[in-house]
Amino acid sequence: MKKTIWFIRHAESLSNAGFATDTPHAIGLSEKGLAQAEALAVQWRTEPDLMVVSRYSRTGFTAEPLRKIHPQVPVIELPVHELTFLAPARYVGTTETLRREPARQYWERCDPDYCDGEGAESFRDFCARIDDAVETLRQRAEERIAVFCHAYVIKSILWRQLNPDAPVTADYMRDFFSFHLRCVVPNVMVYPFECEGDAPLFMLTPFEIK
Repeated sequence: MKKTIWFIRHAESLSNAGFATDTPHAIGLSEKGLAQAEALAVQWRTEPDLMVVSRYSRTGFTAEPLRKIHPQVPVIELPVHELTFLAPARYVGTTETLRREPARQYWERCDPDYCDGEGAESFRDFCARIDDAVETLRQRAEERIAVFCHAYVIKSILWRQLNPDAPVTADYMRDFFSFHLRCVVPNVMVYPFECEGDAPLFMLTPFEIK
């Protein structure tokens, strides 16, 4: 059975738009993001058999207009939430700009087992989580799955396709971060993959919702 999985980055969030936020998981969409989510629903051409969201609210808000068009399609939550490499306490009342320096320090440390504090996760745990989530999606019976997720998640999947058997070491993490800086994943960018049986995922041409 050939399966198609679309990995979709959420629409522009308030954090993406430069607003201060309090938590990494409960961030809403900006006005532009709300319009992007509506555009995604209008432009989507293939009815999915399943929709997947993460536990971070911005994916659910992005999926909502498409859910309204296809109310019969089940929606489930899988652990495809964003890499939270900074402890959530660092987010309170901050913008992405204010978090830039601690983020730089995290990636400069380049320790795949380092955890920044309560509620954060190590890079190794993140990679294992996304690898497991992709395998879960591969094993599901649905043939067409729309996954609303996040930029680091998509980049992790792309990097794993380039390095399918590589262990998660400091070098893997360092090279991933270099890839992250070069690989731009805009809001509501869609990365479609196909797979059949035990064959590896095969990426089709990505497309962006305008």
